[in-house]
Amino acid sequence: MRDAMNGFTYRHADSSSLCAADKPNRLLETSASSGWTSLLIDHHEGAGRSETFETHPTEDLTLVVATAGRHELESFSRGRWRLALYQPGSAGLTPPGERARLRWRTPSDRQPFRTLHIYLPGPLLFALADEYRRIGQDMRGDLLSVLVFRDETVAMHANALLAASRDGAPDLYAAGAAQWLVTHLLSRQAGWQHVADDPRLAATISDRRLSRVIEYMSAHLDRSLTLPELAREAGIGVHHFGRRFREATGMGPAAYLTVMRVGRAKVLLRTTDLAIAEIALRCGYSRAGAFATAFLRHVGVSPSDYRHLR
Repeated sequence: MRDAMNGFTYRHADSSSLCAADKPNRLLETSASSGWTSLLIDHHEGAGRSETFETHPTEDLTLVVATAGRHELESFSRGRWRLALYQPGSAGLTPPGERARLRWRTPSDRQPFRTLHIYLPGPLLFALADEYRRIGQDMRGDLLSVLVFRDETVAMHANALLAASRDGAPDLYAAGAAQWLVTHLLSRQAGWQHVADDPRLAATISDRRLSRVIEYMSAHLDRSLTLPELAREAGIGVHHFGRRFREATGMGPAAYLTVMRVGRAKVLLRTTDLAIAEIALRCGYSRAGAFATAFLRHVGVSPSDYRHLR
């Protein structure tokens, strides 16, 4: 799948192609034969009782949707087994990189169940999570991990994907479905937490996040902005934010903010007859004297002289 904004092509991970071999379920069919790369969908069947097994780790988000039959699934986590009942319409999520320890059983050997295992590209998940968070919102989606949930819309789209794969639909169909599924899952199933509390955050600042921080600064020049607030907007930890921002822009956040405030003040001095004290407030300075000092240092003349000269 190609992201028109950034030119990225999202493909399911090669490791997802190895996941079927680690499952005791019988593989009925796979979209790999259809030539799809934007996602991978494996159709499995099982009956009776499985031995305990571990899933193969993959860089993709794994969505499992039950399509037929009934089975009980147990997952071992934090020292205990958790039980979930799967029937048509039930689904579960495993985040990228997570290995699950599982076992399942059906009511009898003559009552099989079927599931669709859909592998959605991890980079697509992270890109959409970044986009999904609105400007000014100080939270982000954590990795999706859900043992069981019920969503008829997801089940309907999963079955449509299988049918499209059988019918030879182009990869464009899979790409659109992958984007919709990830966005829907983020909106319905993602947990939300304060970015400053997330120890897994990468200490990097992408171009998209940098643009968002600068836009946030521009929208809030009239008030005091703190480093933790800007770091949350960038989506990285506060301890790394200042250094990464300087690497990206050539100056620290405070210096960059001052340049933006002085630039806004120059526009207001040229185009309005607002009092200098009012312009100072609109540019984030509670005291006109501090504003005049910063303006003189950056422009070389006082605000009143600048207005007169212009």
